[in-house]
Amino acid sequence: MFIGSNLRTARLFHGLSLQELGERIGRSKQFLSRIEAGVDAPTTALVDAVCAELNVLPAFFVEPDPMPIADEQCHFRKQLTTKVALRQVARARGELLKRMVNALEEHLDLPQYDFNEGDASSAEAIEKAAELAREHWELGLGPIQNMTRVAENAGAVVVPLGGMAPEIDAISFATRRPVIGVNPEGRSACRTRFGIAHEVGHFCLHIGVQTGDKMTESQANRFASAFLMPRRYFASECRAALRGSRLNWTALSEIKKSWGVSKAAALYRGRQLGVFSDEQYRSGVIGLTRHGEARVEAEDAQMRPELPELVADSVELLRVSFGISHADLAIQMRVQPALLDELLSSLTPETRLSAPNVLCFRKAGSEN
Repeated sequence: MFIGSNLRTARLFHGLSLQELGERIGRSKQFLSRIEAGVDAPTTALVDAVCAELNVLPAFFVEPDPMPIADEQCHFRKQLTTKVALRQVARARGELLKRMVNALEEHLDLPQYDFNEGDASSAEAIEKAAELAREHWELGLGPIQNMTRVAENAGAVVVPLGGMAPEIDAISFATRRPVIGVNPEGRSACRTRFGIAHEVGHFCLHIGVQTGDKMTESQANRFASAFLMPRRYFASECRAALRGSRLNWTALSEIKKSWGVSKAAALYRGRQLGVFSDEQYRSGVIGLTRHGEARVEAEDAQMRPELPELVADSVELLRVSFGISHADLAIQMRVQPALLDELLSSLTPETRLSAPNVLCFRKAGSEN
């Protein structure tokens, strides 16, 4: 039986409309729409043409997703005005990322799920949820040195996921193996760190809750701010960034470098904590704009990006220790190696060649 929804996922992974795919394989968009809806069944020749165009194997269309994702399990860090079509492409890319993680887990034991459920009923409750998360993971109250590693050690898989629209910073799936795909294009290290903390906020605050509206996005942002900039320590940092009633930009720059957050985020957090007045906050935002730092801040080039390690280490360990090649992994996903290459294309050479240092892997099902 041909599963039409799998065709839709593969098509959207490549960012193709029904019209565009139809033009490439010589079929009408109406016919392809009926196939995706399960009304019509494709011929073997058409399946072969689709496989060649979308870099998947015929088995991709006849095997159901082993872990289908409900809407309430899918979270975006995005602009609220992001078009539905762009969200659909990002979700499709995330769906293939999740399938790759499922394939890895058939061979390796990854870190256990370790996210605690928090309360999002009020700002104070969210602050406490972020503090409890830090306490649970024994992070103290100082700067988080590597937000990506915190998420990975808690059981999430973080991967730079190319091909997403500029309006989307990250997408995550709150399944039994949480998956976070971060947009690597044009993002500063600080923005990526905040995006990962935002998705962690969804994992902690929104279990079984459909997100994407203004309220849930605001709650996840509050969690990220509280997690990266805990009020007990960060309030004093903000006070040190005042020179009388004026902002001390040198001190703000040092805060950014030390805490790994943007100056814009630090300003917002300072106002949130009541250290900066509304007028001081507005002055700071105007100052950033005036100096051309509204989108790219002066220190961004100095901030070293965090490199996700879990997937790269897993793929390398499978190859070296268990003889499972890149092509073998692609076949297990029911895709061609070219699609897996595209999925992993944003991993840097340094990441792909790194030695396992997030955790000790073992062959799934082994005793040691």
